[in-house]
Amino acid sequence: MKQFCVSLFVLNHVLIIFCLGSVLLSCDLLENQDPGQVSRVERHPAKISKIQLGNHDFFPGEYSDKGVIGNKLPGTWRPFSDDSLWNTPIPAEALTHPDSQKIIAFTCEHARNIRLARKYVSPVWVVNSDNLPLVKVRSDRIFATWDKNRDGWTDIGVPITETMWAEPTADGHLCIIDPLKKISWELSRYRPASDHDFPRCTTFNIWDLTKKGLGDPFYRGWRRQTRGGRGSGFPIIAGLLRPEELESGEVHHALVFTFPYNRVLESGAEIFLPPACRSDGGSAGGHFPVEGMLFQLAPGLGEKDFESWGLSREGRIVARTLQKYGMFLCDNGGAMALQVQLLAPSAREHRSRWEELLPGFYKNVEKIPVDKFRVVYTGEPIITGE
Repeated sequence: MKQFCVSLFVLNHVLIIFCLGSVLLSCDLLENQDPGQVSRVERHPAKISKIQLGNHDFFPGEYSDKGVIGNKLPGTWRPFSDDSLWNTPIPAEALTHPDSQKIIAFTCEHARNIRLARKYVSPVWVVNSDNLPLVKVRSDRIFATWDKNRDGWTDIGVPITETMWAEPTADGHLCIIDPLKKISWELSRYRPASDHDFPRCTTFNIWDLTKKGLGDPFYRGWRRQTRGGRGSGFPIIAGLLRPEELESGEVHHALVFTFPYNRVLESGAEIFLPPACRSDGGSAGGHFPVEGMLFQLAPGLGEKDFESWGLSREGRIVARTLQKYGMFLCDNGGAMALQVQLLAPSAREHRSRWEELLPGFYKNVEKIPVDKFRVVYTGEPIITGE
């Protein structure tokens, strides 16, 4: 497993430096580019005729006259390349992290079971950006690639409209996906133009969804701490659980979760593991989990175990996903809370919408016990700021 983790990590870092091609997206690559950064958006054919959808295909149809398409993506769809860490099953020979037992014991003190997040999650807006005005956004926390002259305005516009709502808390996450170009725009603490004379946000990122979905963990340049919308530097779309995936019967990627006490070194230096490229952890000690850690539900558990827990069809889909791909620690937040797509502009409406689509799902997932997880060893952590 160690060889597997090291080779994946080395490959990701080599691609950060050398992999400048894109399969379907034409980009001008800028200084300090990492896989997933986009500096220019080109037009793309707006008709899809495939009947059998792959992991990166959108619904068949004609989209040349569409701007905002909606909030749904196919159940088989997943972001980023097939060999990305997000989309790589955990090998059968994967080793257990040496701190696993004490980390799991500590997490169990704060949550006996996993759960689904009720707030601080993100909506997903699906668009054909060719048919929308590209609006520049004001921010003092734009990642360096998209504010080259450091004037506090995005160099690239965003296909955003006044009808798009963001996550309603102070975090204000907003994720916009163009499935035709296979890119995403992600904003945090978004405030629309109606609240000001122009849209505002804090972190601002664009990701090429054909690449690996990783920020450069060795980048030490300007505004390093603004890469990615999560505290770990994860893309907002990465690991997000969507209702269409559950309806399709299988989730094809790792999930992500939050925990309120994540590790920092006693010196104050950040510590994290890829796919994280930074950390906002603030708790020193070996029993605290590290952002980027991979948790796996015991792979030896089977259908009889799931039945004894009382898992529904959708609960079992989540359990199998947590066995096959696991879940990465993405941010400070609620204890052991899986991140799901926000389906409505308020927490109450969001929960009601999930309940309409998948009755009892929120409660059912809470039957999966935390003490049946382990922490997978994925390599040695990266330390910055010492």
